[in-house]
Amino acid sequence: MTDTTDDIAEEISFQSFEDDCKLLGSLFNDVLLREVGSDFMEKIERTRVLAQSALNLRLAGIEDTAELLEMQLTSEISNMSLEEALTMARAFSHFLNLMGISETHHRNLQYKHIKMAHLLEYNDRQDLGFEDRETVIEDLVREITSLWQIDELRRQKPTHVDETRGLNIVEKSLWKAVPHYLRRVNSSLKKLTGKPLPLNCTPIKFGSGMGGDRDGNPNVTANVPKEVSLMSRWMAIDLCIREIDSLRFELSMNRCSDRLSRLADEILEK
Repeated sequence: MTDTTDDIAEEISFQSFEDDCKLLGSLFNDVLLREVGSDFMEKIERTRVLAQSALNLRLAGIEDTAELLEMQLTSEISNMSLEEALTMARAFSHFLNLMGISETHHRNLQYKHIKMAHLLEYNDRQDLGFEDRETVIEDLVREITSLWQIDELRRQKPTHVDETRGLNIVEKSLWKAVPHYLRRVNSSLKKLTGKPLPLNCTPIKFGSGMGGDRDGNPNVTANVPKEVSLMSRWMAIDLCIREIDSLRFELSMNRCSDRLSRLADEILEK
């Protein structure tokens, strides 16, 4: 009974995933038609058909015909202008991204911060009326259009201060990953030695060369490392403040030790 139920649930989920793919694909085609015109849409479709046909033939073991199609595909892409090739690449890239958003929606709903995944989730509701569903479709079209109109290419040479964008890895990954790892180290130490990791111990330390390229680069003046350092400090402070705000709610207790109570009173008096 359980196996049958699971099979049915999996089939329904897969069908829903296919529906989302068709919906996003259809909306993206509408956006492309408006943005690049019908002539270029025909080129995109021809490229897709040639590539898919060549792949299918290779999978079927028909190598000679597949090779002919691949040569034809290579020739047609080589004859495109740089602008056409870029538009073609962006079209296929965005299509794959949209399919990824649909797959993410069905595999893990914690990615609700991706607006389109959230809209797809909302669109799955059975109680939506006709007007609500139309609004969802309009919102999806707006998001897809915005996605297409974003220029992913950097048009200006990056500055050394731009390197500070690498700090995103601290915020998005290391800020959570390092404490998690240290807790595992602490747990292992307690099991093996009976002693925890000292609170003032810092087994992992980070350094950065961002903004510090001082080996004769004339573009790196004294202000560059100063500005990068200030931005790094600002991010560190911002991350700490966010954690403190979270702790304020987690530790909103009405009883504590006398020592903590005295410390709290001293802070309030200041």
